[in-house]
Amino acid sequence: MKRKRVRFQNGTTYLDKRRNIWYYRWSDSEGHRKCATLGTLAELPTKAKAQRVAAVYRMSANAEAPNVPTVTFGTAAQKYMLERMPQRHTTAGGYRNNLEKYAIPKWGELALAEIKPLAVDRWFGILPLAQKTKSHVKCAMRQVFEYAMLCELMKAERNPMDFVRVTGATLRDKDPLILTPEQFGALLQCLVAEPARTLVIVAMCLGLRRSELAGLKWSDFDWQKQEVMIQRSVIAHRVDAVKTKRSKARLPLDPALIAVLESWRKIAEFKAESDWVWASPWTAGEMPPP
Repeated sequence: MKRKRVRFQNGTTYLDKRRNIWYYRWSDSEGHRKCATLGTLAELPTKAKAQRVAAVYRMSANAEAPNVPTVTFGTAAQKYMLERMPQRHTTAGGYRNNLEKYAIPKWGELALAEIKPLAVDRWFGILPLAQKTKSHVKCAMRQVFEYAMLCELMKAERNPMDFVRVTGATLRDKDPLILTPEQFGALLQCLVAEPARTLVIVAMCLGLRRSELAGLKWSDFDWQKQEVMIQRSVIAHRVDAVKTKRSKARLPLDPALIAVLESWRKIAEFKAESDWVWASPWTAGEMPPP
């Protein structure tokens, strides 16, 4: 039986003006119509941006077609963001920002094989960003190349980002300000309103990240063992896992700190075991403040 010839198809990118949602439509090898949602008009304000997202689906639609156009870095980046982003919301947001704001505008139109390490290295040399931010951009680009090789969009070989150096990424521009006991006492004298006062005391005593501090619930505390279990983070009303495995740990509680927390719980509006320690009245206690 003669096999049906598979031809390359561009598909159609269009905007549903009633819903303000972009779609990409194509046909599979059996002739069945397919449709994928690309994003809202607010997320993709121009057709050009919608078409860059659609390129990922176009590539999949033409997987069996001959003479498939060369895959650009922009298309590979969109595919990575669509299929392989980190699960943690804040980490994924950082990757997306570094790719969309810096890497894609510079390298998006070039084929993957055309991006040379020396050119990227020199670009980082003139990029007006902090070294740590450059390191994050490099990391995001590296992940795009890794996933492109996994998906066989390019030859599996040494990642070109391995040759690019970004020095000084771990160095701080300014030394952190470390409060003395006297300075901390003076700070508390300025804080009389709750829960700000208790929140600052807990932050100082436990050394938690802001997101971990916001993620505390009363059920996380074991008053008998004088411990607290750090097991979640909250950023911008999104509940997520803690940043690292080591962050998810039990911390000892000083009796004086327990007394401070118990005093706050007595006057708090939301004090059930399942409630957030810093539950916001603006969300009826459903979330801590943003």
